[in-house]
Parts: sequence; C-alpha cells; structure tokens
Amino acid sequence: MIQSDIEIYIKSVSPDAIKAWLETVTASLDVQSSNPKRQAYWATFADSAEGQQKEFEIIVLNKVQSNFSSIWFNTKNTPWTSDKACAQAAFSHLKSAVRCVVSGWQEGDSPDQWLHIDENGEEIIDWL
Repeated sequence: MIQSDIEIYIKSVSPDAIKAWLETVTASLDVQSSNPKRQAYWATFADSAEGQQKEFEIIVLNKVQSNFSSIWFNTKNTPWTSDKACAQAAFSHLKSAVRCVVSGWQEGDSPDQWLHIDENGEEIIDWL
C-alpha cells in the first residue's frame, strides 16, 4: 500500500540541519516561507520511472512536542515506502532520535504507538 504522505519527528535538530538533509534527499528544494517555528518548501524528487519530477510541499514545524520537530512530505511519490523507511534514512544522516507512527496513518486513525529510532536501535513506544 502506498502512503498518501510521509511524516516523521526528529529530536533536537536545527532547522538548518533539517534543510541540509532535505537538500540531500530531494532533486530540488525551494523555500516557500520561513520563520523560527515553521519552514515550508516546494520540492521535487526525481521520478525514475518516467523521468519527470512532480512538485510537492514539505512542512517543517520546529519543536512541536518534547523537543521533536515534525517533517511532513505532502506527497505519495517519495523514495521511501513508509514513514519508517524515511525515519531510518533521517536517523542515518542526522544521527538524532527519530519517531514515526508504527503503521501508516490514514484519516480517522489514532496514532497510539510510535516507532522510536536512536543509537540504541528501534523500539515501539507510547508517545503521550
């Protein structure tokens, strides 16, 4: 099943570090708006199947909960098959704790369990 979007949460990482990571995973990244609490970008991923790029929005909300920042990719066309795959890629690059919903979230779901990824590995937690 293809997810309609991807959202991860990353701990204690500056907006500049998040932007630098986004520049490594996107084909293009343009600032739409930016302030200390929220950054919005227009971006593209290379679409290898058709050779075309489809523009989409990325929203970063800084320190939304427990010093975690939200990164939301508003597209189903990502290089990752799930939130978990994206979270693993973010942790690999940024070396900071990352969380995401355990299973792909859909409208109406209650995200009770979260996957927490850090230097000690992966574990399922309740994030209250």
